[in-house]
Amino acid sequence: MRSVTRTAALVTGAVAMLVAPVVALRAWSDPAEPRISVGAAPPATLVPGDVHDPAGRMIAGAVWTGLTAHDGRGGTPVDAAAESITSPDRRVWTVRLRPGGRFHDGSPVTARSFVDAWRATLREGWHGARLFTDVARVKGAGGRDDDVDGLKVRDERTFEVTLDRPLAGFPALLADPAFLPMPDAVLRSRDWASYGRAPVGNGPFRVRSHDARETVLEPRDGRGRTVVVRAMPDAAAQYRAVQAGDLDVATAVPPDRHGSMDTDFRRHHLVVPGRAMTYLVIPEWEKRFAGPTVRHALSMAVDRRAVTEGPLGHQASPANALVPPGIALGRREGQCRVCVHDGPAASAALADAGGLDGPVPIWYEAGAGDDAWVKAVADQWRSTLKLDARPRAVPAAELREAIADRKVDGPFVQHSAADYPAPAAALAPLPNPGGDASDLIEQAERAAAPDESVVPARLAESSLLRDMPAIPLWYGHDHLVWSERTRGVTADAFAGLALARLTVTD
Repeated sequence: MRSVTRTAALVTGAVAMLVAPVVALRAWSDPAEPRISVGAAPPATLVPGDVHDPAGRMIAGAVWTGLTAHDGRGGTPVDAAAESITSPDRRVWTVRLRPGGRFHDGSPVTARSFVDAWRATLREGWHGARLFTDVARVKGAGGRDDDVDGLKVRDERTFEVTLDRPLAGFPALLADPAFLPMPDAVLRSRDWASYGRAPVGNGPFRVRSHDARETVLEPRDGRGRTVVVRAMPDAAAQYRAVQAGDLDVATAVPPDRHGSMDTDFRRHHLVVPGRAMTYLVIPEWEKRFAGPTVRHALSMAVDRRAVTEGPLGHQASPANALVPPGIALGRREGQCRVCVHDGPAASAALADAGGLDGPVPIWYEAGAGDDAWVKAVADQWRSTLKLDARPRAVPAAELREAIADRKVDGPFVQHSAADYPAPAAALAPLPNPGGDASDLIEQAERAAAPDESVVPARLAESSLLRDMPAIPLWYGHDHLVWSERTRGVTADAFAGLALARLTVTD
């Protein structure tokens, strides 16, 4: 028995020795993983007019080619599907398409591909509808039917857009997914559910498959690598997968690995400045907050760095201006002097203003993920200013109603994101008491060119910081880490990671 066992072991070992080189040779000669893998939270939808989350915007940037694209450096858009976008008065815009544009199904990209997609966005009330009604203010865009006065098709390649007022940033706004085209067959069928599962675009990548686990994108021209966007909402799982060689790019970094990114991914990590900001808005109808000195005291009492590095887990940066760093055009660092934490100065300023009596509630939307940092700010105000600061979480609808009815009796949380890369886009959504700031923002929006909007926007920012109807707290930002084999990682605040630029080395 022992002899048989020993002989079997020897034979097995000999076979293993013979097979091992073959296996090793096969592993060594096999090509590397041909696909490029990216981890991200799953997109809520891939219907262009309804895209609103970072993953959806990232994928849309690969599947569609919009009229314009962000250059990633400043506020000047570059023409993409558009051959030209012109206006004599920045109110009536003529859009001329490049010839030969085709969707992935072979159908032509025409003026109606854009105009009818925009009408669908308005009619269906999708997320992008507000960009037509509240930001661009397309003439007649307030209804829920197809008759929009401000949208006119002139010929197969030309259409006209009329706004209610001049907007210099309109070409830059057209880079948003809300303004992407859709094929005629989809627009006629109105089967949005089916289209969302298998969208047909006109960009460098086509959707090969899309489900809850992953979205597989293949190059339209057949050259280059397939890109797989894996649904990985957990940042820690993404990070570990890149470390293990199971993922090429992670679009999120967990808070506990922020300090080790440089060690773990030397020269393979990136912080992307954001376009979103968080504010505490001061209700103008509450007389006890009416003086700017009171608002400055509240601002100086907030230790922004402690909050961003603590409850916010390094996912935001302390604000020092009203324009987020993702907007390069005309942005200046350090404009908000009272955003610097200074407890003694805050106490002295509040005393000079006569103090604040009674409870100071901080209103915010329940379930929006703000609980920890609101509590931290309330604790800082209690400690530094001896205020009876109290977090007050209410449902979103109740908060909107309370603000509209002027029943909010303390600062309330506002999250805001610029819709296009210009300072005016960041300043316009802020509460504004009127006067100089309003006029200056309007001047910036009417400017003849993006560069000419900078001076009035800067003056408007200075005016808003002086009166401080909203206290800037922090800017959001994104983190990327990637594998040794990955190349071409670029991203900006508005489009996110550029999937079409990714390459890998074998």
